[in-house]
Amino acid sequence: MEGLIVEPSRTYQKLLSSAIESGGLGTKQVSTGNEALTLLKQQPFDLVFIATHLQDMDGAMFSSQMRADSRTRQIPLVMITANEDKKLLDEAYSAGVTEIFAKHELDKITSYTAEFSRKKYKKTMSGRILYLEDNFSAANSTTQFLTDCGYVVDHFTSGEEGLQAFQDNAYDLVLTDILLKGKLNGHSIIKAIRNLDNDKKYVPLLVFSVLNDAASKVELLRCGVNDYVSKPVIHEELLTRANNLITSKKLVDKTTAQQQQMQELALKDQLTGLYNRTYLLETAPSRLSEATRHGIAFSLIVVDIDKFGSINEFHGHAHGDSVLKAMATTILQSIRKEDIAARYGEDEFVLILSYCDIANALIIAEKIRSFIEKQQPAGLNVSASFGVAELRQNLKAGFSELLNAAAEAARQAKLRGGNLVITHYL
Repeated sequence: MEGLIVEPSRTYQKLLSSAIESGGLGTKQVSTGNEALTLLKQQPFDLVFIATHLQDMDGAMFSSQMRADSRTRQIPLVMITANEDKKLLDEAYSAGVTEIFAKHELDKITSYTAEFSRKKYKKTMSGRILYLEDNFSAANSTTQFLTDCGYVVDHFTSGEEGLQAFQDNAYDLVLTDILLKGKLNGHSIIKAIRNLDNDKKYVPLLVFSVLNDAASKVELLRCGVNDYVSKPVIHEELLTRANNLITSKKLVDKTTAQQQQMQELALKDQLTGLYNRTYLLETAPSRLSEATRHGIAFSLIVVDIDKFGSINEFHGHAHGDSVLKAMATTILQSIRKEDIAARYGEDEFVLILSYCDIANALIIAEKIRSFIEKQQPAGLNVSASFGVAELRQNLKAGFSELLNAAAEAARQAKLRGGNLVITHYL
C-alpha cells in the first residue's frame, strides 16, 4: 500500500512521511496539486494526504478535481491543516475530503494510517507467526495489523521466551528484531533455529533491523535468514514479504505431505493399512543383520487365518475384508510402535519383533490368538494359526530361514486344527 503526500513544505513532507510510514504505509511526495493529479492518473494510491493551501490551488479545489475523475474518486483523501475555521473545514468535507487532521497531530495521523491498513487487509491471510520485538509500541501496532489480516501472532520481548515458544509450538514464520533484551539477540535466535536437528529448522525467518548496509544484509542471509525488512517497518511491505514466505512454506509442507502419502501408498497394504510384502522383504533383512551384529533378541511371528477361503466363499468378500481389517487392528494394538506388521499374503501376516525373545513373542502371539477368538469380526467365528521363531545367535540364519521356520510352525498349527500357537526352533 502507498500514500501520496501533497505538501509544499519539504520539511513537513518529511515529518508527515515518517508519521504515515510508522502507520504501515509507503509514501510518495509532491509539492503541487497539478503534480499530484497527474501522478494519480499514472499509478494507483491507497490514500492521499493534502495540505489546505498549495501553490497552484487550495485543498477543496484539489478534492473536487480528484472526485471528478472516476479513477480516483474512491480514494480516501486526508486534509492536513493549521486552520481550524469551521467554515473552511465544512467546505473541505463538502468537496470530498474524507478526514481532517491538524498539522501537529502526527500521532493521530499514524494511528489513522495503521487502522486504514488493518481494515484493508482484514482477515485475508492465515498462518501462525512467532514475533520477537522488545519495543512495545512497534510490537503492538504490528501485532494488531497482522492479527487483523488473519494471522495468529505470538509476541515475546525476549529471545529466551521466543525460542522456548518456538520449540513448544508449530509456526509458519518467525519475525525477529536483531536487537532484543536478554542474553539471546536476533543473531542467536537465527543460529539456534538453523542448528536444530528436526524439520523446525526450515521455518522461514524474517528479520527487522535499523542497519541497512549491504554487508549486514549479506551476513544475515548467510546465517540463514530468508528475508529482511528495514526499520521503521512499512506494514504493507512486511505483509507482502511475510505472506510470500508463509505461502512458500505451506506449498513445501503440502508437497512433503503428498510425497509421504505417496511413499506410504507404495509401502502399505491398502485394505489393512499394514506394511505390504515388498516393504517387509526390503526392511526385515537389515533389521535381522543389526540384531545379529549387536546380539539383540529377534523374533518373528507368522499369523495365518483359519479357513479364510470358506469365509469368502460362503459369506462373501465383503465379510472377508472385514475379517482382514479386524485382524490388522488387533495386531497393531498388540505390538509396539517399533515393531513391523505386514500383510504377507491374502490371509497371512508377518510380525517382526526386535528386542523380543521367543518367550515374549509367545505371549504376544497368544494374546492376539485369544483376542481374535473372542472378537468375532463381521459376526463370524474366526480363529488363526500362529508360528513363532527366534533368531539364535549361534546360528548364521538369514531372514528367509527365519521366515520359513515360523511359516512351518504356523502350518503345523493349522494341521492340528488351527487356533493354536506353535514354536519352531532353528
